Amino acid sequence: MSWTSPTLPKMESGETDIPASSSEQSWIGSLTPLGAVFSPFLAGYAADRWGRKTTLIATACPVIVGWVLIACAEPARSIPLIYVGRIIHGLCLGLAFTVIPMYCGEIAEDKVRGALGSFLQIFVSLGSLSQYVVGPYVSYLVLIIFSAVVPFLFAVTMWFVPESPYQHVMAGEEQKALEALQWLRGTSIEAVKGELAIIKENVREKMENKSTPRDLISTKASITALYLSMGLLGLQILTGIDAILFYCQDIFAASGGDLDSSVATIIVGTVMLLASACTPFFVESLGRRMLLLISAAGMAVSLALIGTFFHLHDNNSDTSSIGWLPVVSLVIYMIVFSIGFGPVPWAVMGELFAPNVKSMASSIATSFCWFLAFLVTNFFPTISLELGSDYAFWIFGIFAVVAFVSVFFLLPETKGKSLQEIQTMLGG
Repeated sequence: MSWTSPTLPKMESGETDIPASSSEQSWIGSLTPLGAVFSPFLAGYAADRWGRKTTLIATACPVIVGWVLIACAEPARSIPLIYVGRIIHGLCLGLAFTVIPMYCGEIAEDKVRGALGSFLQIFVSLGSLSQYVVGPYVSYLVLIIFSAVVPFLFAVTMWFVPESPYQHVMAGEEQKALEALQWLRGTSIEAVKGELAIIKENVREKMENKSTPRDLISTKASITALYLSMGLLGLQILTGIDAILFYCQDIFAASGGDLDSSVATIIVGTVMLLASACTPFFVESLGRRMLLLISAAGMAVSLALIGTFFHLHDNNSDTSSIGWLPVVSLVIYMIVFSIGFGPVPWAVMGELFAPNVKSMASSIATSFCWFLAFLVTNFFPTISLELGSDYAFWIFGIFAVVAFVSVFFLLPETKGKSLQEIQTMLGG
């Protein structure tokens, strides 16, 4: 996703043979989330029909094709080829971000489910950092080759991971479900038979209650799970993360600080990765609610600070004595985002829905998330240009305040609860 951060400045400066206008750059940045709007609906069907593991592996080939198209754009001097490649990446991204929380929620034990779900944010952070570290210092083509290796490695390693035991039970493959549980738990088949019985009961209820769109609004538990998931994912985007990831290097360049924008971006990416790596240790000890509250409060403060800096800078005030503020503010933002609103909404989404509506509901919530990401990444450059970067960051800060209030009053704690206990709590 962060490929645009080191690449768009190269297009602006003429380092590539593909000059792009500001409007074209906005579309290059936003077409990936736009592509991700549509694929979650296919993801739910594919995950149930062919399995969570198979669906995830199948995303790798189109991602590589997308990189090939983007690579061909330079010799062809064709912006539309980049558009097509970015849309393909978005389609695969939407699939992955729908199925991964589903898969993690089904393979994990209750006591580590939240921690495992938070690993999604760790790898998002690792991917972003790799682009920030490599991108500014290599050519357009070399960065694409580097990026294309990742989906290949993913497909190879994912091949050796077992399918979800829920998927095996749905397919009538009880022995394979036992073997998957044995592999996942690192114990004997006898030791996991009790867990298999619980999974079979959950799947039986799902198969007896085939979901339709009406089922999402037929019970209080489903309605509550849907608005909580959509709310958390929506606020995750509206607090500005995609705009910051996609345009991080441009943001630092616009601040006019003494620190090189590439170096500042690497610092922020490194902090984001380190903070994400700490999340699994906190998510089960502090709980989902506490992490989200800390995250929202920290984002509100840091966004207010960076907005204030740009307000002073853009109005020709002397900001030389606080030139460090954009870096420090975004470091704080990345820390608190990475321990809270980055990983936790995805982990919570995997916990909230009943088995019979999980695929459909996850698709709707994820699609909504990516639609907002498209709007934010497409309009952030325009808002920054027309209103000023100060107002853009202050708007994100207002949504961070909304996030704090919403979590405080509306979100129940799911730490340590089984999926059935969560359904009972939501329906109470």
